[in-house]
Formats: sequence, structure tokens, C-alpha cells
Amino acid sequence: MDKKIIKPQMQLKSMWLLGWTIQFILYSLILLAFVLFLEYDANLVLGIIMGCLLFIMLLILLWIPAFYRSLEYSINTDSVSGKKGVFWRRMVAIPYSKITNIDITQGPVQRWFDIGTIHCQTAGMAGPQGQKAELKLLGIKDLEDVKEMIRVNVKEFVKSK
Repeated sequence: MDKKIIKPQMQLKSMWLLGWTIQFILYSLILLAFVLFLEYDANLVLGIIMGCLLFIMLLILLWIPAFYRSLEYSINTDSVSGKKGVFWRRMVAIPYSKITNIDITQGPVQRWFDIGTIHCQTAGMAGPQGQKAELKLLGIKDLEDVKEMIRVNVKEFVKSK
């Protein structure tokens, strides 16, 4: 089998941006309600806090596209691998011989955006503390197809050994 490169769907970036925008609006409304109920004039405090919130939101709006561009997954002849990271790059490769579980998760917002996450777990990450997968393929559209591709490769790899 040839190496297959998989990039997450654009909907992943849209989902993250929507989530952070909603959080920003909620924090702003809570802050505004808090300031309105104070008995003294707190325009300076409100301005400083809103300025900090806007600065943080700007940083997040710059970071999300950069992190999205850093995501890349590949299904190789002997392993599944993933790359991510803006400041600190991380690359994870899981040999087919180590993969024990391939799970799919898709929350309500992910279903709305028609994407999901594929979790590749190894025996070392299974069990009670195995809630965290070794490798997560984020923003995948054809979940069943990609899962099946990995599953078939694992089966073929085990059969050939």
C-alpha cells in the first residue's frame, strides 16, 4: 500500500473559531453584567479587562489557523502517523503491530460540521487510564473509510508476521 496523506477538513478550523467566538461573547456579556451591577463608575476597569479579552481573542484567532495548518496525518505501509504543533512540533508514529483499538468519536457539534475524530490506541494506553489515545486524527470527514483503511492495514500487517 502506498503512503496516504490526510489533512483535516476546513470545518475543523471553523468549529474551533465558532467555539472560541461563542466563549468570547459569553465572557464579555458576563463581564458587562458584572460591571453594570457595580455601584461606582468602572469604565476604566471595564476598558482594561475588555482590552485584555480582545488581545487574548486576537491571539487565539491567529493561533487556530496556524495550528490547523500544522495538522497532518499519514497512513503508511507499516504505521499510522500524525504531525502537529505551532511552536513545539510533535510527531507520533504508531506501528500497526502496536495498535489495539481504533475508535471514532463525533460529538453534536462535530456532527453538525460533518467531521469527527479517529482514535488509534495501543495496549499501553488502554485500560482505566486509557481515555487518552496515542494518536487522534482530528477533523476527518470519511470516518468509516479511514477507520477501515487502518483496520485492514493492521490486519494485513499482523497476517504477514
